[in-house]
Amino acid sequence: MARGLADFDPAALSSLRTNYIGEDGVGRGLTAEQLAVMVGATKAQVLAYENGRQVPDPERIQALADALGVRPRRLMDRSRAHLWSVADLRRGCGFTAQRLVEELGISPKSYRRFEQQAIVPARRPRFLDDVAGCLGVRLPALELAIDNIPAVAQRSQRAAELTAMLAAHYVSRSGLWKGPAAEDVELLELAALYGRPPQRLRRVMTHQLGELRHMMVRIKREQVIAEYDPDLPRQQKASSAVERWEEMYERELGAIPLRLEEFHRTSQPSDAWQVLVDRHDADAWPDGSWVPSALLARTDTLTLLPPSLVTQRLFDDVPAAQLTRRGLNHLRKFRGLYAALFPGIRSPRRLSNRSSRETAGAARSPAPPPELSIQLPGRSERFAIPPLTVSKLVRQSEAKGVTDTRLSPTVVMRIGTQRPAATVDSEELTDSESP
Repeated sequence: MARGLADFDPAALSSLRTNYIGEDGVGRGLTAEQLAVMVGATKAQVLAYENGRQVPDPERIQALADALGVRPRRLMDRSRAHLWSVADLRRGCGFTAQRLVEELGISPKSYRRFEQQAIVPARRPRFLDDVAGCLGVRLPALELAIDNIPAVAQRSQRAAELTAMLAAHYVSRSGLWKGPAAEDVELLELAALYGRPPQRLRRVMTHQLGELRHMMVRIKREQVIAEYDPDLPRQQKASSAVERWEEMYERELGAIPLRLEEFHRTSQPSDAWQVLVDRHDADAWPDGSWVPSALLARTDTLTLLPPSLVTQRLFDDVPAAQLTRRGLNHLRKFRGLYAALFPGIRSPRRLSNRSSRETAGAARSPAPPPELSIQLPGRSERFAIPPLTVSKLVRQSEAKGVTDTRLSPTVVMRIGTQRPAATVDSEELTDSESP
């Protein structure tokens, strides 16, 4: 029996039934027969569930939860939820695989790959957020369930072996750095493990192994000093440095499989990555500034952004967005991999210690400087403008005298050669003016 069903809690069902509170707010409880009628079962079945002689299937768990006015997980032994895989979590939330497939709008094959192998569909950048939303659980609970899929541990172990083989073969090779060959069998196996094209994995691994190569250069330099320098103290210092760099090398090599696992679960397409970079460079960080959405990307791109990475809200009728703490962490952790995948896209400016503190929640993001911000009519907040957007619009203003950018049906941002400002436009928005 699947663990998500085996962890059905008979005592929880009995307690919820006997302590049921009706719509009038009176706690009179339900008889087993009354509950049976409500869920299309028999009295004997309900009593069998409560006595532990039978276990309801996911659809019946959902029906029982609906009848009792609770979430399906209230009927489960949640003390064991930390052991559940995605399949267990789904069943524990009262979902059949077919129902979840329909709600997510994906093929059964794609969902099976996710549930059994933890391979996220490549063209669904907000897939994990969508799954968590359908199941009614927080994203960390879903991520824990993904980690509990047996295939994940098996993949991580094999990825560690393949990465070590690639490192041994390529990192110390003399000559210009080119990374692993596209036809390398270890690379092809890695691509199959993560369900991604070999060319993508080649770019990722070229970056990862390139980082190891930089460390190897330091190791080799220090080894030369440790072996041939005529000064004994310098030899001893270099020998200690060799040990430190070798430890760092092994630590970085061991971290690659986990980094690959996390990245391929949450990686974003190129246009979404550029939006994340623009928000970062405008200091639109957690608890700090917001950026008007019209200055970031097309509406269809914004709708694909995961809520776990980006918060979006309305200020009157002006949509705006900022990075979440998870989004800032994502940008900091994977910026190198994105640069390898999308070399033609601008990378975020160097992250300062201040942004590191922001990630830890130590302080609010400072207000953007006046030349990079606007204030909406009737509101106290100032909204950041991505630096490249300011530069582009100012150049246009030098030619036209002024440049207007519509932020919403009623608000226009006017850029002159001095500083940006927002003004109210009462004219009706036409199709050609749509942001």
